[in-house]
Amino acid sequence: MTDAQSTADDQLPKTPGKQANRRARKRARWVRWAVLGVVLVGMTAIVLAHQQSRGAGRWAGVDFLCPFGGLETLYSLLSGNGFLRHSAASAVILLIGMLAMAVAFRRSFCGMICPLGTLQGIFGSAGRRLFGAHRLTIPPVVDRFARFLKYGVFAFFLLWTWQAAELVMRPYDPWVAWAHLTADDLLTTYLIGFIILVVSLAGSFVYERFFCKYLCPVGALLGLLSRVSFLNIKRDAATCIDCGRCDKACMMNIEVATADVVTSSECISCNECVNACPVPGALTVTAAGGSRVPALAAAGVVVALMVAIVGATTLTGSFDWRAEARGAGHGGGGGEGQGLGGGEGLGQGEGEVHGEGSESGGGGGTDSPFKGWMSFADIAEMTGIPLADFAAEWGVPEDALGLPMKDVKDAYGFSPEEVRAWVEDRLAQ
Repeated sequence: MTDAQSTADDQLPKTPGKQANRRARKRARWVRWAVLGVVLVGMTAIVLAHQQSRGAGRWAGVDFLCPFGGLETLYSLLSGNGFLRHSAASAVILLIGMLAMAVAFRRSFCGMICPLGTLQGIFGSAGRRLFGAHRLTIPPVVDRFARFLKYGVFAFFLLWTWQAAELVMRPYDPWVAWAHLTADDLLTTYLIGFIILVVSLAGSFVYERFFCKYLCPVGALLGLLSRVSFLNIKRDAATCIDCGRCDKACMMNIEVATADVVTSSECISCNECVNACPVPGALTVTAAGGSRVPALAAAGVVVALMVAIVGATTLTGSFDWRAEARGAGHGGGGGEGQGLGGGEGLGQGEGEVHGEGSESGGGGGTDSPFKGWMSFADIAEMTGIPLADFAAEWGVPEDALGLPMKDVKDAYGFSPEEVRAWVEDRLAQ
């Protein structure tokens, strides 16, 4: 709590009700940050462990744990073509949980769970402490226009993904770049995403939640859904003392102090404005029927909902915590499974639901998690072998490491079977 906030509280009578309200606000704030911290640390540990581990049993990659990835692969699933490459059932499960939260609690995923939002919040808090009231401000007319950019980003990447049948946003995604901080291809494959990550965090330092406000496709989707949510933040003008603390607390720069009801799709349901209000009942989370919901209870229900969804699907074996749980392939029923097996190593077999080649693939070995459409970059990510080692061993230039091996094998004089044997030897060392 800042000195200005403490002064505002000190100006109010010290009644038991005021003291209890102050303690409740502090608890709600600490619970929110505790949840955000656990999710950020846990997710970071998993995706970095994925980069460091090798072979069977390695942790799931970032794409398995991204709800937007679930939306990206949705068209392929509904078309009967199975999951897109790099995606899995867990991404769809997280998408369902995120959408359920949006209908009930607006953009609560952004304000109470999103790890990239947490990173921006950490930098934003540091910027507030350093610059105080002298932080950067964006002219309202520029800000209003710029906030529509994320809707364009959302539509562009979603339609491109559905057309290309692959996760085309991966190289540009700052969270994917964060997940590849220890990867050899961070400054090659994920260079643009890394630049966006750095710009977003630096931007949040001087102007909070920079990426959320202007570029985040998830924020765009949830902003649209928030319009149908049955929870809102309401201000009681009769008890409001016009201290302005709610406006100062809002990291999305919404003018809460002059609104009767906060209807902006920019609201991320962090409830920081409610927790900053020193007057009990002046600013409340309110359900459609008019009943008030304590900020701490709202946070608890949001977390409980996501934990219940992830927990239940984990118990049933549907949630992918390990990369081998669904194989590395693309394609559901009717999709092609191209194994790096014998002969040319590109046997064409009917793909199973999650893209693992069947025994009918040519030349045997089609149960291998390696597929003919995979690139050296894909195999490096799956196995943890540095991408530079593939380039050195097989003489493939950097600009070809991301191309399917079946398309470059003749040009550079190798066979997928040779690559598979070499990888197996490396993993056995």
